[in-house]
Amino acid sequence: MVTRMLLAAGLMLGAAPANAQLAPTTFAGIPLWADSALRRAGLGQQFMLSSALNPVYGFGDFDRDGLVDVAVEVKDTGGLRCGIAITHAIDRSVRILGAGRPVGNGANQLACGRWGVEAGRLSHRRGGFSPDLVYALGSAGHGGWLVWDGNSYRWVQFDGGGA
Repeated sequence: MVTRMLLAAGLMLGAAPANAQLAPTTFAGIPLWADSALRRAGLGQQFMLSSALNPVYGFGDFDRDGLVDVAVEVKDTGGLRCGIAITHAIDRSVRILGAGRPVGNGANQLACGRWGVEAGRLSHRRGGFSPDLVYALGSAGHGGWLVWDGNSYRWVQFDGGGA
């Protein structure tokens, strides 16, 4: 009986810190560190979430540092152009692609709701894992990968030009 009570108490105490790491003021599912970084980068002033009720976001190691980064769909506050804000876990930096800023394909916006995360795969040729990647459709409908080159994200067009 005492063992069960101690086990239950331990589980309840272990759950409290996990809940404290989620940001209750922005949206569920995003770690507190990413929420803070997005706010410092201009969330609410320069850009906003694509939807406050059901925002689109994804997780992956986009900068290949071994830590899980966060990508979230945003819009600029002026023209309401869609984009993606990628927050790196290692330094809490935020890169905004689209939403009125250059994407790398000649455009300054992405198609709303038309992006996602492709999980890395084991590569036998390279002897390791390929990185997690963000894919997106540009506003003109052409698809591409958003690839981290160590300094910034580059647009790499899909083969054949389409999605």
